[in-house]
Amino acid sequence: MNLEGHWVPVGAWVAGEVVPIAELRVARLVFAAGAWRIEDKTRTPVDRGDYVLDATACPKSLDLIGRDGPNAGRTFRAIVEVDGDLMTLCYDLDGGERPISTEPQEDVLLLTITYARESARLAS
Repeated sequence: MNLEGHWVPVGAWVAGEVVPIAELRVARLVFAAGAWRIEDKTRTPVDRGDYVLDATACPKSLDLIGRDGPNAGRTFRAIVEVDGDLMTLCYDLDGGERPISTEPQEDVLLLTITYARESARLAS
């Protein structure tokens, strides 16, 4: 599973409700050499950290460890699915347990974002 590269959001949901892309802080998510960063619409990094992917887990797990920015010191336990040039990332906004699926769960504030690989989006 290759997460490396630049990803732009194409769909987002919180607790199963659609969130307009324009309302997201994230304009681009970048994975490079074990690190991640979120960039705003001006491509200014607004959050960053390290990541650990377990591609052998089912569903595949991704730990996002905040180092700088508003999530410094927090770890988000996510699940991730990559299908070609689309990636879906799902985690508990409260930083709780790792989700078992992207389906809404009672009393859990799940954020699910689908991203397109930027290079593929530019080519279409």
